[in-house]
Amino acid sequence: DVRNLGCEEKRELLTTINQAAAFVATMIFQDGSSQLNSEQVLTSSVKGVVVLVKNQTGQPCPPSYSSTDCTWNAANKNDKLIYLRLEWPSLWEQAQQAHERFAGQVLFQMLRCKVPIICFNAKDFLRTLLQVYGNEISWKQGNYLIYALILEWTGKPAEAMNLLVISVCDVPFCESASLILSLSLYQNLGVNLQKLYNVMMDLARDLQVQCLWQLFCTLELPLLKILAVMETHKIHVNKHELKKTSEILGLRLKELEQEAHQVAGERFLVTSSSQLREVVLFEKLKLHTLCEKVHRTEIQQLVSTSEVVLKQLQDLHPLPKIILEYLDALLGCLRCSLCSFSCVLGMLFTTSYGLQHSIFELGFGTRVSIPFLGKQEEIITFSPRTLFVSKKGYTFLAADFSHIELRILADLSSEPELLKLFQVPETTDIFSTLASQWKGIPSDQVQHADREQAKRIVYSVVYGAGKEHLADCLGITPLQASQFIESFMQKYKKVHEFTKRTIEQCRNKGYVVSIMGRKRPLANINAQDYKLRTQAERQAVNFVVQG
Repeated sequence: DVRNLGCEEKRELLTTINQAAAFVATMIFQDGSSQLNSEQVLTSSVKGVVVLVKNQTGQPCPPSYSSTDCTWNAANKNDKLIYLRLEWPSLWEQAQQAHERFAGQVLFQMLRCKVPIICFNAKDFLRTLLQVYGNEISWKQGNYLIYALILEWTGKPAEAMNLLVISVCDVPFCESASLILSLSLYQNLGVNLQKLYNVMMDLARDLQVQCLWQLFCTLELPLLKILAVMETHKIHVNKHELKKTSEILGLRLKELEQEAHQVAGERFLVTSSSQLREVVLFEKLKLHTLCEKVHRTEIQQLVSTSEVVLKQLQDLHPLPKIILEYLDALLGCLRCSLCSFSCVLGMLFTTSYGLQHSIFELGFGTRVSIPFLGKQEEIITFSPRTLFVSKKGYTFLAADFSHIELRILADLSSEPELLKLFQVPETTDIFSTLASQWKGIPSDQVQHADREQAKRIVYSVVYGAGKEHLADCLGITPLQASQFIESFMQKYKKVHEFTKRTIEQCRNKGYVVSIMGRKRPLANINAQDYKLRTQAERQAVNFVVQG
């Protein structure tokens, strides 16, 4: 614990930091757990940081870690295990402030050293340092390298970390029954951080063998800093506009609720899927009997009340359309975490909540018109974009690639008709021109439905969506969707050849490679099961374009 060090010992520690070969770090939480065995992410719950300082005299890349007798004493005797307290002292703990400042000095010194900092969930670690120390840390300097353990996992982080350590070291993490920062807990942390270091060294060698190390260091790791900073900064909301919009939408929701009760002939809870299903849509109106096929829930196999089904039913009765508008009008206050590693495509996405989907579905950057209180001629218009405002001294910048997936598909397939779209300045709508090419009709005769079909088919190829999904998007049968895709592929033969070539390469190698050099294994590419195999084929094409 650096709080117990004297002046001379502190100077010696800083010298040791400067000479270190690597650092292995984890945050400690108030309950005694660490990042290695906890899902806590709130800065307020962080108590401190435990760092294993790997000495220069130690073996930088240990050859083997299959031994099961790993203990703290087995670590290099020149390595040091230090505890840095991060929680801010209360007003009556002024004597502790000098220790807190020294803890910050040690962390800053670590970040300035041009040696690896190894940790699990590195983005949370970085974000916490930025929130605790603010402007004292300059994330733009790029003079520190954090080696994050990046996993694809479906369970809890602690379980994923333990499984990885067992798979590499053949030994699990040490556990402590104590919830206080006892000596035994520190010793267990020392052992676990040593294992974490061993795992990272083995994974580093694997990445080098697979020619993925440069991608990992030049793309994945620098992105961590950007995401940590993005999560640290807040998005400000125009409270006046938010209140005004909330009132408008609230009145519209009440009106829609009354309309729903009127056309249904009885009162029911509009937001209840069970009442909507059992009382109105299917028990009373029996709308599902008027459709060739409707989706059902996975577990109970009940007729679904999803958006796809409601869109399928909206021309059969006024109620589904009213419900769809009601759901579209529901606004929530959104907060999210950014992640770039759990998505196999390597794309950035948000969790808790899916901010990017909600904003775009609502019409971000556009103006939304609402017929107000039954007066069709009275239209209230608002822009969701005006709800978000930039911080004082800052400016919002909204930027997007221009048809990036279609451009990549055109380049990878060398399809002349697609390439022609981008060889002249974009004076017309790309998808309208594409629809004109595909269907062989003059540009001025292209209807919205034609444009939408062309757009959806392109993205069904790019995103790996099947004919069922395309059918849902266009409101047609799967057979019609299949015919659309076949017609499109016949027109753009090079695209068809590209997809066939990609699938064949995946069958031979068992994996596909993106233009950035990412690799994705697809175990089902040669599966006997038709559904699994065709899904893997779509995923292969999708990954090459988007990975």
